[in-house]
Amino acid sequence: MSRVLITDDSLLQRRTLAAIVTDAGHEVDTACNGQEALEKIQANPPDCLLLDMLMPIMDGVQVLEQLESQGVKLPVIVLTADVQDWLKDRCLELGAKAFLNKPVKQDQLRQALETIFSTSVATEAHVR
Repeated sequence: MSRVLITDDSLLQRRTLAAIVTDAGHEVDTACNGQEALEKIQANPPDCLLLDMLMPIMDGVQVLEQLESQGVKLPVIVLTADVQDWLKDRCLELGAKAFLNKPVKQDQLRQALETIFSTSVATEAHVR
């Protein structure tokens, strides 16, 4: 079972996303801002990060920049209501694997998770 860290400042979003992720068969942990997410990643790295962009304390782009500067390789799915092309481009440049617009559709999120986890399983099998 894979563990997914959901990072969003909205409690409603965290609960909604957690239900989708749990229903897809994954464990869930949550963080309410980027700083808390980085602390949790450092303490116990998840298998995937769901990351909101607009949050207090530390936004999603700052989280991606920190992960990159620390050399942390973690599949990230960006979730945002901000649909500006520059933001999407910057997130993908910083290593995000998927970029989903809010409100997130359940089937899109499930597909993104399935793609990430099937790719990581294939990579692990190839390495062995």
